Amino acid sequence: MLTMHVLAHSFDGRNIYNDRRAFFFEVNGLPEGQQTQIVKSYHRWRIRRSTGRVWSEWSGEYGSAEEVLTELSASLRHPNN
Repeated sequence: MLTMHVLAHSFDGRNIYNDRRAFFFEVNGLPEGQQTQIVKSYHRWRIRRSTGRVWSEWSGEYGSAEEVLTELSASLRHPNN
């Protein structure tokens, strides 16, 4: 099962503890040697992946981080679709 771990938050307002939103995640639970990051940039969610030491470019346009994770999970279950 894939899960997300927050790497960074943005802060909005005076109280940094109550007014923060996660915008950058790493994905846990991937096959050995794979890494994936999810980021919110310019009001859209994007993804980049690494197999080995080379990262892909940021790609995709998703409505939420959860949408990215759902699609990533499906692609791992059915790699040829």
